[in-house]
Amino acid sequence: MIIKKKINRFTVFVKDDGEKYIEIFNNFLNNSLKVLKVFRNIDDTRVVLIDTAYGKFILKVFHPRVKNTERFLKSMVKGDYYENLFYQTHRVRQEGFDALNDFYLLAEIKTLRYVHTYIMLIEYIEGVELADMAEIGPEVKEKLHQSILSLHRHGMVSGDPHKGNFILQGDKIRIIDLSGKRPSRQRMAKDRLDLERHYGIENSTKDLGFWLLIYKKKLRNFLRRLKGKNVR
Repeated sequence: MIIKKKINRFTVFVKDDGEKYIEIFNNFLNNSLKVLKVFRNIDDTRVVLIDTAYGKFILKVFHPRVKNTERFLKSMVKGDYYENLFYQTHRVRQEGFDALNDFYLLAEIKTLRYVHTYIMLIEYIEGVELADMAEIGPEVKEKLHQSILSLHRHGMVSGDPHKGNFILQGDKIRIIDLSGKRPSRQRMAKDRLDLERHYGIENSTKDLGFWLLIYKKKLRNFLRRLKGKNVR
């Protein structure tokens, strides 16, 4: 079960046993968190590793600064991307698929359905990123392939299955930085084709989503050629 509550200006989503995550969030508001490592620090996004009385966590702060009009209109139609991701992550883990990293708390400052600021508390996974492995063997590739297929069976997509979004934790593949978008057939097909592109894992499923994606790309490339642009 997920609890929704107000803390100061924030709308907060947290699991019903999440008092410790509320405590960590309040420590963030009071500027009393211990930062161990900064993963990203740019104009609109800060991602850090924090140490707490309950262990290590990833804290992400996101202040969207571009395409705000477009984002506002999309939010009115499609809803809140990270709220969708929070609920999807909770549902899939409740169903027993725990390869995806857990999402403990989401705090937002919003107007109607448009969010100005996101604060996210996410599971920290210790292990080896596939991007740091000199070679990815067939056993790891098969685990990677099965993890994405299982994710799809649970009604969720990766959205960007590159090597930086998978961690080998012991002998288990963990998936991070998932998508909160609707798991359409095209998005599932894109995951499979990206696995083929990044890892050489052959896509053997040529379903409707696959063909829609292929012809959509062909149409896009045709239109780019008409405009004299390079084809990707």
